[in-house]
Amino acid sequence: MTGNELREMVQDSFGPCPAEIHRGYEVEGKFDLAVATAWWTAKIVADHVQARHKLYFVQDYEACFYPMGDEFILAENSYCYGLHPLTIGRWLSHRLGKRFGSTARFFDFTADNDIYHPVNPVPDEQAVCFVFQPEKPRRCPVIGRDALKIIRSHCPEVTIYTYGSPVEPGFDFEHTHLGILSTRECNQLYNRCTVGLCLSSSNPSRIPFEMMAAGLPAVDFHGENTIYDLPEPGVLLAERTPSSVAGAVIKILNSPDLRAKMRQGGLDFMRKRPAELEFKQCANIIESFADNVSQPNEPVSPLYRSPPFHADLPMPPDSARAVMPTSTVAAKNPEPPTMTLRERMIDNRITRVLKVMWQGHY
Repeated sequence: MTGNELREMVQDSFGPCPAEIHRGYEVEGKFDLAVATAWWTAKIVADHVQARHKLYFVQDYEACFYPMGDEFILAENSYCYGLHPLTIGRWLSHRLGKRFGSTARFFDFTADNDIYHPVNPVPDEQAVCFVFQPEKPRRCPVIGRDALKIIRSHCPEVTIYTYGSPVEPGFDFEHTHLGILSTRECNQLYNRCTVGLCLSSSNPSRIPFEMMAAGLPAVDFHGENTIYDLPEPGVLLAERTPSSVAGAVIKILNSPDLRAKMRQGGLDFMRKRPAELEFKQCANIIESFADNVSQPNEPVSPLYRSPPFHADLPMPPDSARAVMPTSTVAAKNPEPPTMTLRERMIDNRITRVLKVMWQGHY
């Protein structure tokens, strides 16, 4: 791929770009600022790029993406090359400071309120949407699957939607897989549902923030990686077990007052987090380096202070199933559904109505 082809790709994805684009890691010349954006580029920026200031945009704790071994250690080493870290979210700033003594700067997770916003005062149906991404082990598709199975056994009337991947989950219980959705289709889904489930075992996903902006209560893991960025009462953070995750979702499903409180809490929090804030924070940090303006490192403390939600809910019978390796699941890679989001939801609703007519209950 040539530099011009790369430029076209960038412009197609992000709009007009005045930057000069090169292919490869050999960057000649002298610069005011150089920024590494992935762990394997940090060493190159540190050793081979001539720049007055060198930043490292840390988007996740990338060592977590690998088993303990060469890549894990090399990824961790990237935080020790003397680059100035700039992180997305507060936990990474805390983590790098605690683990490596770095003075990382951060900008906050936000959401585009022109896309993610309430459409309906109440959800269209009792439904749970789960971000299913088997190609990303950090999204914990197996724990999510088992939690949904418990939810299905306790709340058989609830609709379960999965989305986020072209890969069909193949769960052995009733669910509707929506595949890859556009951002506006995601907002439609969040406005239909009662609870959103997105599991994060490393840096939080942006998705719970978008769910809150749409007025959807969200459930995630409780851990050091989430308590610094996810707020109360917009989310409910559970112990990292299928039982506790399922229990948190069920508690919200069965508690109208809690749902209303979480909905309003999430909306209030995200009104202060428009996408423009993220751009402004990031630009201010970069400009401060370029202008040689020293700024104190902002201390961070947890936003979420409640203990993890705990529940003891048994798995349904005949639910023991071997964990399928991610590579095996992703290798199936079926074509994404061809129906629109509306068509898929209508199809699911018709199926449920027919079941009611046949079984005599909802």
